[in-house]
Amino acid sequence: MSLYRNPPKDGVVVCVDEMGPLACIPRGGRAWGKKPARRADRYHPSNTIQLLAAFAPHTGCAVGVPSPNKTGEVVLTFLKETVLPRFGAASKIYLVWDNFSAHKRALNLWTTRPANVEIFWTPTNASWLNLIEPWFLVLEKTALHNTHLKTTEAIAQNLKQGIDYLNNHPRPYRWTKTI
Repeated sequence: MSLYRNPPKDGVVVCVDEMGPLACIPRGGRAWGKKPARRADRYHPSNTIQLLAAFAPHTGCAVGVPSPNKTGEVVLTFLKETVLPRFGAASKIYLVWDNFSAHKRALNLWTTRPANVEIFWTPTNASWLNLIEPWFLVLEKTALHNTHLKTTEAIAQNLKQGIDYLNNHPRPYRWTKTI
């Protein structure tokens, strides 16, 4: 994608998506050894959390907000209260996200969208085009691997600490895939 290879000079590219649902179950990691102990495999939808996140691939910095759900209203609040203040210093924000229904709903609710926000949709079934997806893998390894967090609050706290760590050690992403 040319937006990743040749970032615009007049603004910042921001990839937005949700991570989750994240359940309160033990998560494996290297410290578990070759044969991990028996782990709980129960998934309880009431005991999960989502992470709404925005990632600037050219700087390697991100922002995330834990949420119990991912409705259009929640996504819109995240955009207005978190994404715009964080990345709004640039003259233009190029927002990359997928065709998830909550994103479309948020866009429909966003009646007074700022003129400096331009939206780019990834094609259906092409989530790999959104560079926040590999960042989610790094965040998950940083914040959740080899843990057994028993509450959604503990998961949220670990995610916030993971985001802080990755922002203190930013790694800009470079698009290398040829399409």
